[in-house]
Amino acid sequence: MHKYFALYRPLNLFFITLAQLLCAYYLDPYASISSLIAKGILWLILGTVACSSFGYWINDFLDKERDSINKVKTFDISTLPTFVIYLHLFVLVILAVFSGLMLSPLFLYINLLTLFLLSLYSLILKNIAFLGNLLIAFLSFVSIFMLLFLFPDIDYALLFHFATLAGVLTLCRELVKDGEDAEGDRITGAKTVPIVFGTSTLNISVYVLLIFIISFSVMSLYHQSMYFPAALRNVYYSYYLLFILIPLYAIAVEVRYAQDKHQYAKLSLRLKYVLATGILSILFF
Repeated sequence: MHKYFALYRPLNLFFITLAQLLCAYYLDPYASISSLIAKGILWLILGTVACSSFGYWINDFLDKERDSINKVKTFDISTLPTFVIYLHLFVLVILAVFSGLMLSPLFLYINLLTLFLLSLYSLILKNIAFLGNLLIAFLSFVSIFMLLFLFPDIDYALLFHFATLAGVLTLCRELVKDGEDAEGDRITGAKTVPIVFGTSTLNISVYVLLIFIISFSVMSLYHQSMYFPAALRNVYYSYYLLFILIPLYAIAVEVRYAQDKHQYAKLSLRLKYVLATGILSILFF
């Protein structure tokens, strides 16, 4: 049963939910639990989780051969009857549409567009170098930034910082995962970055992105400093340095020399760790 639930990527869904909750509560100076619920945070989370789960299910359904080659340790979706898979996808679409309707037409359109883009990703874009990676990174950015439409009192600059951090790190992780899954991609004819341009281009791309997000974060810290008294500011800077900037720099150094599946798998896990510590840094506000 636990392998079945792994299809939903529960840790990823937890990170998404936690990021939305923490941003809505801590980045809005007027927020309270009751105001978040009244404005529809639960519907927003349900819609995001439904869209994300739809993406995981349809991708696994269409990617069975590649996952078997890459020996991805998830539930074998091919053991489920086809109608059961379609039923799951149908229910997830209904949840995404209903949650959008409960908020506003804007969120309905966002959810519908997300479902369409995730379907397009699984069918076509994941097999095209950079395009599929950029799409998933963009959707990660949107999952955070769209909070501004529901909670207009959120600090725009802070929300943009955390949305950008999520988007760029997701892009890095998607590229690293392409390196990890290069064998299956090559056999199944996918034209991902390591297949088309080689691992050297992949490594340099991730390196440049990590240097960018490190530089962006350092500049963003100047704006963030106004939110803290001196003592807490130093604690926040120490946290950010030890648990975000230094790990990112270490990953940037190591990715230049990554070559095999195990090295990329290790880097992917470490990027997920930094995503988690980045989300937890919201608690300082």
